[in-house]
This record gives sequence, C-alpha cells and structure tokens, in this order.
Amino acid sequence: MAEAGESGAGSVVVVELPASAAPHGCDEFVERHRDGTLFHTSAWGDRVERHFPHRRRTLVARRGERIVGLLPLFETRSPLAGPALISVPYAVYGGPLASDGAAATALRERVVAMVQGEALRFAELRCAELPAPPEDGGFAALPGSTLYATFTRALPSDPEECLGLIPRKSRASTRQARDKHGLSFAEAPGALAEFHRLFVLNKQKLGSPAFAADWFADLLALGRRRVRLHVVRKEGRVVVAVISFLHGDTWNPYYSGSLPEADRLGASNFAYWQLMVAAVEAGCRRFDFGRSRVETGPYHFKRNMGFEPKLLAYRYVLGAGGAIPSINPGNEKFDLPRRVISALPYPLVRAVGPRLMRLVP
Repeated sequence: MAEAGESGAGSVVVVELPASAAPHGCDEFVERHRDGTLFHTSAWGDRVERHFPHRRRTLVARRGERIVGLLPLFETRSPLAGPALISVPYAVYGGPLASDGAAATALRERVVAMVQGEALRFAELRCAELPAPPEDGGFAALPGSTLYATFTRALPSDPEECLGLIPRKSRASTRQARDKHGLSFAEAPGALAEFHRLFVLNKQKLGSPAFAADWFADLLALGRRRVRLHVVRKEGRVVVAVISFLHGDTWNPYYSGSLPEADRLGASNFAYWQLMVAAVEAGCRRFDFGRSRVETGPYHFKRNMGFEPKLLAYRYVLGAGGAIPSINPGNEKFDLPRRVISALPYPLVRAVGPRLMRLVP
C-alpha cells in the first residue's frame, strides 16, 4: 500500500544507513505511512541493538531529498537459521514501507543483492501488508508463508459498546469474570515483576524461552504514549498481565501472561474486553489482537472473541538453494527442546531464556 500524497516521478536511490547514523526523517516517514508500526521505528531498533547481538542494517529509499521507502533490517547469525536478514527481530510485523511501486522495486532489488552478494541464507520480511506492486509483482512475487494470521477490527467510539463486540458465548464468561468472580482491571506500570513471572511461566509451559525482565523495562521506558501495562486481579493477586503497544490509531496487546486459574475465571476474556475499553478511551480506532499460528489455541481464542483472521503477507528472499525457514513451535524438530524447557525449574528457565532468545529472532 502506498503512502498518501506521494508521486512516482523521478529516480529512486536506496542507501544503507551507517551503523552510527541518526535515522533523520525515517521515524516521520513511519508515522505518516499507513502501514507503519512501532516495529519500523528507530525506538524498536535501538532496543534490539541494546539487548541482542544482531547487526542493524536499515535501508532507506530516496527520490531526491525525500524519503519514499524504508526497510529496517537486522543481520542475524544463529545455529538454527545461519546468516540471515530479518525485518524485524522479535516483532510480528516489519517488512518494507514504500510510497509507490518504484520505491518498492528499488528496496526489493537491494535486498536480493544483499542476500546473493553476501551468501546469506534468506531475508525474512514480516509484512502485514505488501507494498504497492510494480508490473513484475514486486514483493508479492516472492515466496511466502501461510503459517500466521493476524486479527484486527474497528473499535466503536463509545467504550460502552465494546462488550457487544464479543460473541454471546464469550460475552457471558466475560461478564461473569467481573460480576461473579469479582475480577478487577487496572493500568499498573509498577507491576513489571508480576508480569514477568507470569510471562516466563506461560512460556515454560509451552516449552519456549522468554525475554529477560530488562527487555520489558526498556520497552515500558518508551512511556504511556507507546506502551502500557495492565493487570487483572483476583482478591489483590495478579492473574493476568498484558503489555500493549500503541501506534497511530491502533492498540496492540502484544505480550501477556496468566495463571492457570485464569481460564476458569474467564480472566483473559475480561482482560481483552477491558483493553478494548482502554483503547477507545485512549482515542484508538483499531484493535490489533496480534499474530497467531493458524489453527492453534490462540487462533481460536481470538476468533471466539469476535475477531476474524487475515493471513499475514510474510515474504522471503532466498539464497542459493535455500528454502523458507521453519523455526517455529510447530516444527517437530523442536519437540525435545520444548520438553526440556518445560521440565526445567522456574529459576533456571528464567536465567537461560534470554540467552536462548538470541537464537530465535
């Protein structure tokens, strides 16, 4: 999709920003672009650089002095995937932002040249939407994945109408969470320790590594305009905690954790109802429920909350003889590591998780 108000006249030049260069004008381009996300911003890239060893390689397309395209990339090197480019690590969205087909073509050609010229295994472009295609199909012509879907919907202008967005069956348990079980909901920026404990416990149950608490603290340092932490409590005890991202008119609950009893209490339904209310009150017009693997439990939970899936437009530039990587929980090769992580004591999972996260950007 193109950015409104840009013309296609003039040639496009793509440059890679030096590692030390300030991304002058790039964040403004992201803010203006209808497909821009928090993950495209320098703030996200800064945090990836601070916490992980991946090399930042930002591509900027210019027509004259004007930015007409942006592709934030990180070069990653892990024993699981080998040398690769990711847009963007630890994010569900990324990929190129372009004002028109010519800018998209120029970015694509540069990525292809990088993968081929540097003997990389692949470039993974985590697009939510593909840029405007030129005649040759652009990024749409690249091999893609149908593994993930995202869930978004418009929000009402009145927060009182948010409950009506939830289908009747789920709505009943949502009401019971408040009226029968006495759950409460609040913004709680000081509840990072409780959030992190629940997040790690949930990841351990799934057999997945988890981020260090410092990662979340750094994200919360972006401030309420960008990041918020909310909790659901039962008699004073946190049973669900969610960190949400705000960008433009969109509210995106991104990280969460919950106690096992949360399902019985309807606490997750209650949490996301209240998050929609908070989003409306914050002036957001769209609720992005985030990415889930197709036909998994989270995928069906989001459908049961009244959201319809849309396949994500992930695209890949493959190196010589390369194939689309399969580094995800659905790959049976990771069954043993999942069982090992699940069986480890909590303190050990918390300690080794951040190191393992370097392998799965």
